[in-house]
Amino acid sequence: MIAKKNIWLINRILLGLLMLIPGLLKLFVSKPSGVVAMLSGIGFPAATFFAWLLIIAEIVTGVLILANYKLKWSVIPPMIILLVAVISVYWGKWPTFLLHIVAISNYWLLMYKQ
Repeated sequence: MIAKKNIWLINRILLGLLMLIPGLLKLFVSKPSGVVAMLSGIGFPAATFFAWLLIIAEIVTGVLILANYKLKWSVIPPMIILLVAVISVYWGKWPTFLLHIVAISNYWLLMYKQ
């Protein structure tokens, strides 16, 4: 049987990777210009600023969560990122909408796990 401690560890690792991997993909694969184009396409003002903010926030918070560093504060940016994605991109696309809500709730649980 898997101990509760191990379940929380696996959950934290997965949530850290959920931010870190997309951040690294945005930086190295789609490139910041691709993220700027995506944000411009959905109507974000100051798309260049927000693209860099998104990339940096995803990478930094992913690392912080993996390192188990100040989880009460380091899970807030991923929750905001996912909430903005739900509202601006996935509203009405129910399967993806629900997956984002589930991820937000897991970050919220991680916030209070001490």
